[in-house]
Amino acid sequence: MPKIFGLNLAAVLAASVAFYFVGFLWYGLIFSDIWMAEMGIPASAMEEGQNPLWMVGGFVITVMQAVGIGLVLKWKSAANMNAAIMAALILWITIAVPFAAYGYLYGVAHSLTLFMIDASHLLVGWVVSAIILSLIK
Repeated sequence: MPKIFGLNLAAVLAASVAFYFVGFLWYGLIFSDIWMAEMGIPASAMEEGQNPLWMVGGFVITVMQAVGIGLVLKWKSAANMNAAIMAALILWITIAVPFAAYGYLYGVAHSLTLFMIDASHLLVGWVVSAIILSLIK
């Protein structure tokens, strides 16, 4: 199987697709109305033409995160799913939450709701990615 940075390419792609799907659920179905309201985006703005390159860019960012998680799992020698989940949780607490907090502190909205939506998306996405990366070697 082809590798990317020593990681199984199929595992990285599977983790990326799963993580991207979590984003679709989070921002497209579960929290879409709340997220748009907190961002101040009217529903009519979402119906206007969207540039598909933004979606491609979002997937590229997701792949980059899956590669990063995979590298940490490899370096940490996370041999099983429990170790992978713990590594993802530690990464989330020490990297994702502080990064998401920038949006809360410095964003115009200062919305705790937006912070919680964004941080929980990363939590679920990173854990799902870690599980997939630990199962597909």
